[in-house]
Amino acid sequence: MFHQQGYNVLLPDARAHGQSQGKYIGYGWPERYDVRKWSKKLVAHNGQDSQIVIFGVSMGGATTMMTSGIHLPRQVKAFVEDCGYDSLNAELNYEAGNLYNIPRVIRAPLIGSLSLINRVKNGFYTHEASSTAMLARNHRPMLFIHGSKDTFVPTKMVYQNYAATKGPKKLWVVKGAKHAASYEKEPHEYPQHVARFLNQYVK
Repeated sequence: MFHQQGYNVLLPDARAHGQSQGKYIGYGWPERYDVRKWSKKLVAHNGQDSQIVIFGVSMGGATTMMTSGIHLPRQVKAFVEDCGYDSLNAELNYEAGNLYNIPRVIRAPLIGSLSLINRVKNGFYTHEASSTAMLARNHRPMLFIHGSKDTFVPTKMVYQNYAATKGPKKLWVVKGAKHAASYEKEPHEYPQHVARFLNQYVK
């Protein structure tokens, strides 16, 4: 999609995915610094006139939003996130109840235990990993995409994310799309929505 629109595309595997190094998945929180490093590499390789768009789907969408709240090269012009969660704790709580039918009374201590383990393994507590907290620091443009039938990262989360960001923004809820399936549901509209948004900020 992006290549067809004239972009050069860097598509790295996230840490602990594919051929990338790393032992533990960070749910987007430590990965935000990886994305910043990649952005700096692009500027160093392609020059100061580079224009960068950061895009991600699902946990990649959450990573995109979490990245938006840290100091980035000025060459980062915009973000596109698709079906990312508003916070890791909210997503864990939702999955525990809706996917595994774990009673509410058990969820809090369970997530608390997971958080302690994650602190030891990954260096942060799960409550720290918040898309909305990082979006509140963001002033760059962002396009939010989410399927109306998403039952893995519930659609309601996109409204929290959309409300949190301080930059120019656009929201597209794709009717009938399930999790990470908005492009599949609207293969013609999806690139058009992305292009219309980015053409305002990438020249």
